[in-house]
Amino acid sequence: MVKRLDTSRLARPRLSVQSLVPVYGDNYKQGYIGFTYRGSSLLSQGIAYFTRWSRLSDIHVSHVFIVTGENECVEAVPRRGVVRTPLDAYFNDPKTQVFFRKPRKHTAPIGLRIAETALAQVGTKYDALLIAAQMLEGSFLRRWILSRFRLEGGHFVSALLNRQDRWICSELAAYVLDCQPEYVDRGILEKPNATIDPQELFEDEVIFAAWNHEPQEGPKPRKLLSA
Repeated sequence: MVKRLDTSRLARPRLSVQSLVPVYGDNYKQGYIGFTYRGSSLLSQGIAYFTRWSRLSDIHVSHVFIVTGENECVEAVPRRGVVRTPLDAYFNDPKTQVFFRKPRKHTAPIGLRIAETALAQVGTKYDALLIAAQMLEGSFLRRWILSRFRLEGGHFVSALLNRQDRWICSELAAYVLDCQPEYVDRGILEKPNATIDPQELFEDEVIFAAWNHEPQEGPKPRKLLSA
């Protein structure tokens, strides 16, 4: 039997990485969703490994935050919970790659609503059990069992261990977007927020505007960014 080559993924354009100087109001704004990857971090490497099934491009991401101001974001981080963090903590870290994605139909009022929804969660706790569940969902062992015994996938582990009053980074960002009438239950947000990992949120083509492929001019920046 001749096995045909699946060309569907070959036809899909790859996301291109562009180096940009971070300029508020230009390549990132209030309400944009930020993604990071820190190759030297074992946690980042682990999350990227267990979410590799979601990766359709050559870009790895392992963390998500919501832009709430020129030098501020809201994010869910281990041990600290949902906090406000200065963006220059990422911009000035040479080991961290930062990417921004613009929600479709983004306007200043929509960006403000997104920011206010995120800020309302500041002070809530981090859901360590859920991040462990997401890693288990992406493990090779689980996928082998599902394939070997022809079982339906689902996200029963994440649904079982999710705690409504706690967040992980991608769940928080998905929730914030899902609260907006422009994005509710669209694209990846059709799934329960607790089951969405950073990589598949990053790659969603329904929620976010098309990736910018046009070449950028200007001095070489210190930070790797994509708009």
